[in-house]
Amino acid sequence: MIRLSSTFVRGALVAGLAGLLLGSACSGSDGTGTAGSSGGGTTGGSSAAGTSGGAGNGAAGTGVAGNGAAGNGVAGSNAGSGGSSGVAGTTGTGGATAGTTGTGGATAGTTGTGGATAGTTGTGGGNAGRGGSAGGQAGQTGSAGRGGGGGATGVAGAAGGGGPATCPSNATFCSGFETAGLPTGAVFKLNGNPATPFTADYAIDTAQKNSGSSSLRVKSGTEAGTSGSAYKMLAVPATMNTFWVRFFIRSDMPIGSNEHNAFAVASLTDEPNDSQGVEFAEDVGVSFNASDVVRWPTGYGRLTNGSMMPYSLPANMWHCVEISFDGAAQVQQLWVNGTQLINATSYPSATRAFKNFKFGFNSLHGPNRNMWYDDVAVAPTRVGGCP
Repeated sequence: MIRLSSTFVRGALVAGLAGLLLGSACSGSDGTGTAGSSGGGTTGGSSAAGTSGGAGNGAAGTGVAGNGAAGNGVAGSNAGSGGSSGVAGTTGTGGATAGTTGTGGATAGTTGTGGATAGTTGTGGGNAGRGGSAGGQAGQTGSAGRGGGGGATGVAGAAGGGGPATCPSNATFCSGFETAGLPTGAVFKLNGNPATPFTADYAIDTAQKNSGSSSLRVKSGTEAGTSGSAYKMLAVPATMNTFWVRFFIRSDMPIGSNEHNAFAVASLTDEPNDSQGVEFAEDVGVSFNASDVVRWPTGYGRLTNGSMMPYSLPANMWHCVEISFDGAAQVQQLWVNGTQLINATSYPSATRAFKNFKFGFNSLHGPNRNMWYDDVAVAPTRVGGCP
């Protein structure tokens, strides 16, 4: 049996009490404890801590799971001092590898499993102070941040409106119909009383528009208060002989029936019954019509084999129409929604001195319908703005 001097015992007790007080003073907040600095480390320097600890009374310390509290085991009797070099909260060993080689006390404190590698409890004999508080409670390892939630699937945006309402600098007429009243530069013509107001057959419509806040609606002939005229068009100025137009058009019926009706005209005058114009019309589908001489998109209209194949524009949709009228060179060209459909050469059969553009509805054969126009521009060069 190894006898320990009273001086040693008293020293160990003092060191253990100091370790106990210091270990109790450490809080459980996060942060790196000062490894093995407390617990009377000098006392255990010469002790054969745990090498022959015969005391079997020490309750085996248990690491505080989840908090990473290092060195919380109750040291056994007479076991070595809290090690001055205990590694705090990383490997969880108590002070100065106490209890690693010692056999005193019960099995060394179990390793705390919670938190950030909670420190194992200090080991050793009873009443010898807590295992140096193992440098204070080991800071908890920060929980890994949760991965950011995946963004919600974006709702597909509604289809954008048509081209811009901006006007080219060289336009002879341009309007997005954003204000009430007859557009500047336009003349309202009909087959009827010339004093009939523009509002009898037209309305500024905020419910339907290609861009901006409103469009121009040509009222159906069946609507109460209309003039009753089959011809209702606005005439606007154009450059002489040759010009371009760009407009967006919409109808509550498909455009392209087998009946002849006109929607827009390159004309020599602003009068309703000018027979020298070239119409953007429907006549067995979308077509040009000049004095009943018709040009259709290739493969459409009245075919050479005697059959009919109308090219039509669906109802209740905006369509972007571009037309190049050239009365001097006798070349008329049509684009719809950015695709060229007609390139009519030597048409009409004689030169035409165009100077007006008309748009609206001339119901030559019907049926009646509501028509809308927006972003109408007339210029000597191509306007653009179609999708």
